[in-house]
Amino acid sequence: MLSKTKLVLVSFIILLALNSCGDREALSWESEIFLPLIDDNITWSSLVPDSILVVGEGGEPARLVYNGPLDIFSQSTLTSLPDTTLDNVFSMGNDLPIAIPVPEDFPFMDITNDMTITNLGGGSDTYLRELVLSGGTMTFTVESTVSGILNMNYSLPSVTVNGVVVGIDLEVPASLGGVNGQATSSIDLAGAVFDLTGADGTSNNIIQSAFTAINSPLNSEVFYITNLDSLSISIELHDMDIQQAKGYFGNVDLEYGTQVSLIDTVPIPNPVLNLEGAVAKLRIDNLIGADIRMVFDTLLVDGSPVSHPSLYGAHDIPRAQWIEGNLIDHTVLEIDLGESGSNIFDLMETLPQLLRIAGSVELNPFGDISFGNDFIDIDYISEVELEIEIPFHMGVDGVILEESYTIDPMDFPNFDGMLLVDFTSTFPVEVIADIKYVVNDSIGTVVSIDGVIEAGMSFPETPAYSLVEIPINQAIIEPGGEIFLVLTVRTDGAQIFTGYENIRVQVRIEGTQLIEVQ
Repeated sequence: MLSKTKLVLVSFIILLALNSCGDREALSWESEIFLPLIDDNITWSSLVPDSILVVGEGGEPARLVYNGPLDIFSQSTLTSLPDTTLDNVFSMGNDLPIAIPVPEDFPFMDITNDMTITNLGGGSDTYLRELVLSGGTMTFTVESTVSGILNMNYSLPSVTVNGVVVGIDLEVPASLGGVNGQATSSIDLAGAVFDLTGADGTSNNIIQSAFTAINSPLNSEVFYITNLDSLSISIELHDMDIQQAKGYFGNVDLEYGTQVSLIDTVPIPNPVLNLEGAVAKLRIDNLIGADIRMVFDTLLVDGSPVSHPSLYGAHDIPRAQWIEGNLIDHTVLEIDLGESGSNIFDLMETLPQLLRIAGSVELNPFGDISFGNDFIDIDYISEVELEIEIPFHMGVDGVILEESYTIDPMDFPNFDGMLLVDFTSTFPVEVIADIKYVVNDSIGTVVSIDGVIEAGMSFPETPAYSLVEIPINQAIIEPGGEIFLVLTVRTDGAQIFTGYENIRVQVRIEGTQLIEVQ
């Protein structure tokens, strides 16, 4: 009986416990969330290419620097020779009163000859004494009226490549049925050295040639030559690019017109520059062994003409001094574009984008005063460089930066809190921050707020702080989204920027989530 009583009591306790568990509420608690999302540092390099920004030291303004060449001395104009064809006809003439058999074991023609190059460009008075080519092709074409096969050697003793005399050996077919025998061969002239002074060493434009023709062993029968037979040799010079040249380059006028983009990559809104201390120069380095006369006709800044007291007109620049292919000395002409009386800085007050210059270059304006000792090396072409320095002392009005940041989806149930944006700025002016958070939900919910970042200082470094708070909940953070940041600056007059200024942007969320356990 006692055992039955114990069993009933245990069963009652178990049923009571089970009934108590079924009525109990789910366990829950709040958890604090502190989650950094973004840490970004915005500097002038976000706006201005490092290649043109030179930061200022000790509180001095940074400088926008452009230093680049103007394409005035075109290499293709100065270092390319026109295509040239040299023709030679070697005939028997009156030397053979009767037809004679061609000997088998020695040349029946052995001729040396000087050829004159006349097509050098630059005027009829141009002549060369020495020439080194960086590229080009020489093509030999031989036509024969002789009725037998010939072995021919044609060489140019005054032309060498890698120290070896340029020449060809050709097998020239026999003339048959009134059709001349013809053979062709080409030679690469890269590195070719021409001595154009002739046999006496005092001439110019002369290429020496040597020519031999001999009976070929391929002939099975004796053949004859007559006073009507001839060999025609054509030498074609194509695509000749000069590495070095010496002679007289003629009195030549070369027109130029070129433009350069200056600092159009700098998206500074409505800038007004204080150009005290600005620099604008033209530098002309004459590295050619020939006198030049630079003529400037036009200088435009963003389409507006530059007035200048001394730029326009002719500027004579003496030749560089070369000795045995070595540059000893050269002349530099520097023109201050910002000198008194010039309006170039007035035209540059809103950050110029484009500069255009046009005029002409006259080579050897005083004639052949070097007596054939003009010299050029392709690695030392004369240069015209433009140098512009603009101090970062300016007024700004408008948006200086637009940035965006992606926020990944987050699983924080029943979240309630803030999206916090911290700004730390050393910009010396007030910065307005417009923040917009676009949620990746079905309707593209937008949460936006404005903030003001007070002026800081980059030298000595004195940052200003600002905090922007955006209330958010689970519906906003769960899908993720994108933050769009727009920074606007409005200065009161010109302000010095050292180039060290920066704005640090830190984004985080803070709040609580509700965790439930059944």
